[in-house]
Amino acid sequence: MKAKKNLLIGLVAVLVLLAVGVFAASSLSESEAAASASQNAAIELTSLGSSSEIDSFGYTYQGQTLNFEKREEVVEADSSASDASASASETEPETETVWYLADDPEYKITQSTVNSMLTAFVNLSAQRQLEQVSEEYGLDEPALTFWMTVDGETTTWVCGASNEVTGTVYLQQQGVDGVYLVSESSLTIFEKSKEDLADTTASTSDIPSEEAASSEAVSSEQAASESQAASASAAE
Repeated sequence: MKAKKNLLIGLVAVLVLLAVGVFAASSLSESEAAASASQNAAIELTSLGSSSEIDSFGYTYQGQTLNFEKREEVVEADSSASDASASASETEPETETVWYLADDPEYKITQSTVNSMLTAFVNLSAQRQLEQVSEEYGLDEPALTFWMTVDGETTTWVCGASNEVTGTVYLQQQGVDGVYLVSESSLTIFEKSKEDLADTTASTSDIPSEEAASSEAVSSEQAASESQAASASAAE
C-alpha cells in the first residue's frame, strides 16, 4: 500500500515537472517571437501621409546635383472633345501638378519617374538602427545625398557604403545621431542623371511624321511647278 502511494506521488511529481517545462518553453517561444518581431519591424524614417506634402526635393549623385520644384499647369483639352465641352468654357480650367528642374524649368522630365522618387520618400524606412558610427560605413564620402522640404523644413540624408550580402546600405540623417540600415533597392530611384530623366516623348511629339513630311514635300513641288508654269506663260 505504501509502495503504491509512493508511486502515485512520484507520478504526480513527474506531471508537475512536465507542466512546468511546457509552460517555460511556451513562455520562452513567445518571448523569442516578440523579440524577433521587434527586430524585423520596419523603422519609419518619415512621417509623410502623402507625397503631396513635399514642397520640393533634390539629390546629389555622381557629382551632379538636381533640385526639383513643382507648379500647377493647365491640362490640355482633347481637341475631339472640345466641341462637347464648349459649355464648360466659362469654368476654371483643369490643372495638374508638374515637377520640373529648378535650374532648368523648360527641360521636360518624365513625371512618372519623379512620382517614384516621391513615393520613395513616403515609404522610406530602415531595417535596423545602429547606435555607433564607424568610418567603415562610408558616410564621410557619401555615394548619394538626398533631401526633401516639407512646410519649410528641409531634411537631408546621406547614403554610405553598401553591404552586398544583406542588400542594405548605411543611411544617416544629417543632424541626428545613429545610423540606419536601409534596403539598397529602395534608394536606386535616386541614381538618375539629368539625361536619364528626360521626357523623350515630349521631344519626339514635336517632330513631324513621315507622312506629314512627305505631304509637305509634295506641296512644295507642286507650288514650284505652278510658279514655273506661270513664268513661262508670262514670257510668251
